[in-house]
Amino acid sequence: MHFQRPVLWFLPFTLILTSCAGPGSAADAICGPDSFTPNYVSNVNLKKWASLPIRVYFSTNTNTGGVNIENETRQGFDDWETALGQNLWTEVTSASTANLVVRVQSSAPQSTLAETTIYFFQGQNIITRSEMVIYTWPSLPTGGYAGTGTHELGHALGINGHSDVIADIMYFTGNATDLLTQRDLNTLRTAYCGFGVSSKTVPMPAGTPLISQKITCPAP
Repeated sequence: MHFQRPVLWFLPFTLILTSCAGPGSAADAICGPDSFTPNYVSNVNLKKWASLPIRVYFSTNTNTGGVNIENETRQGFDDWETALGQNLWTEVTSASTANLVVRVQSSAPQSTLAETTIYFFQGQNIITRSEMVIYTWPSLPTGGYAGTGTHELGHALGINGHSDVIADIMYFTGNATDLLTQRDLNTLRTAYCGFGVSSKTVPMPAGTPLISQKITCPAP
């Protein structure tokens, strides 16, 4: 996946909050596919966290070519926050208090740049925890790991799948600009109903299976 980062800029956008889950709605409700358009909701199986920001723990501290890969990843995470104007993640200092654990490592499975695994109970949309692994590749410019971080956080926040349009950062190989598109932003807005609804944790019936789903992204 080729991520080469240009000078950061974002197109202005207008956010119109749509009321799609009022009082008494199921806590794991996701907005309808036409609530925020354009998007690629039909191509992905959207999930969501019960509350934001999620707590993120970086379990490694990796320097390659004079660049800290974890810091590049943090920058990519921040791009979602900047574009949406939402507090989506906060960093914590231990894995035991984290919702998402991020690890960078050099030994990569064949043709894999990164993979994110989300866990959720069967029949529910709420993510319970997530794990992210980013692999270092000599063919990827060090500045490209920010775009990788943006793409992978999209998965960790609930975009369970890939866009079908190469211009979107959530296309399976990323995009050429490393920039979030309107379709990327609207797809995540759909998962959280425009961030206008505060969710509550749904108690799971005893014996409900916990499902894990890994989203793998190809190497450059």
